[in-house]
Amino acid sequence: MKQKQWITLSVLFFFLGSCQAQKSEFIKTAGVVDGEVITIKAAVPGEIRELNVQEGARVEQGHLLARIDDRKLKNQRENLEINEREIQVNRRKLTQKIDLLKSNLNYWKDQVQRLERLHKKESVSGDKLKKAKLQVKELETSLHETQESLSSLSLNLEKIQNQRDQIDLQLQDHMIHSPVTGSILERFVTSGETVFPGSPLADILDETSLFVETFVEEKELSQLELGQNATILVDGQKGRSYSGTITYFGKKAEFSPKYIISETERKSLLYQVKIRIEESREDFKLGMPVTVKLKRQ
Repeated sequence: MKQKQWITLSVLFFFLGSCQAQKSEFIKTAGVVDGEVITIKAAVPGEIRELNVQEGARVEQGHLLARIDDRKLKNQRENLEINEREIQVNRRKLTQKIDLLKSNLNYWKDQVQRLERLHKKESVSGDKLKKAKLQVKELETSLHETQESLSSLSLNLEKIQNQRDQIDLQLQDHMIHSPVTGSILERFVTSGETVFPGSPLADILDETSLFVETFVEEKELSQLELGQNATILVDGQKGRSYSGTITYFGKKAEFSPKYIISETERKSLLYQVKIRIEESREDFKLGMPVTVKLKRQ
């Protein structure tokens, strides 16, 4: 009987020693999931013609959230495209005219040279030579004016292209895309509603910014390091753990947060520790309580 009691006590002491060793090796503390919440706002006034925002839904970066009425801008852009096509047609006509004028000008210049040679030999009257020179001047004047018209059309075309680029930028302001990958926490508008610049449309939790906030005592803080790996345990998911990395230590001691339940811990001044969640961020929700396991260094 005594031998059995001795064995039982030995096993108990061994178990307690193992627990104590484990306790001294790891720091286990409560925490909550936090992250950066981005408020999506309208950049221009108008009626919401399309709304792809559902609370609780997960969206990818670049996902179209809303489209504000842009029909007037699209109509202006179509008119500019029509004007641009007209200018392109007129440019082709002027280019053809310039080629023809150059050909005629070269012809009459050759005629002037020929008539000058004949005039020196008195084989042709001076009146014909004057008419030929006058024709050259008229062609040169017409060519210059046509080239100026072509330059003016090119300038107008550049203006239209600039106006079109400005409209394209304004159209982008009417299309509101998600700047991050994350979850929609709250929607503030409905389809068909009129909004103004700066009107909030929705709150989105940036999935990549998710971290766990926890607090540790000063004596434990000295046993941790930035960049150190951490294990995150989610309540209700037994046997499942997630990896994290310590990214921040608080510089000032503060009173225990509300989610620290132990009275002994509440009396302590603790230091804030932030742990970036490294994997399966979609499994975490804002404000979710978790347990963090940190190995003493």
